[in-house]
Amino acid sequence: MGFWYPSLNLGFWSNLPSCSPVENIFFHEALCIVSTIHDTVTHLPQHRRLAIFTDSLNSVYLFNSLSGGPGYNHLLMNVAEMILTFQVGFQVFHVSGDHNEVMDHLSQWRADNACKVVLGLQVLPFQPP
Repeated sequence: MGFWYPSLNLGFWSNLPSCSPVENIFFHEALCIVSTIHDTVTHLPQHRRLAIFTDSLNSVYLFNSLSGGPGYNHLLMNVAEMILTFQVGFQVFHVSGDHNEVMDHLSQWRADNACKVVLGLQVLPFQPP
């Protein structure tokens, strides 16, 4: 899993959790978005908006509709709590995989390749909530 801040030239990556309520790539993509929101809202001033870009159309629908199924509702409730606590609005947008090269490298533990795409990129570990 991974996320990055292009404006800060800063990326993060993590191993997949050893135990998940749903064992599929969609859950891990959604968990990564939750992790991104957790990290970002603590740095934004209140009443700001957050835009997240992903190549997962399922994640776009999940977070923009706030409508999930078993295994996903806990993630959505967690995001709702963070958004309300920090008073930050957010929206998830789709970006094609062709324009998501840095994330592809980070999510596959290829930081060296990500750093070749974005010179000076610093990559740090993160722990999903």
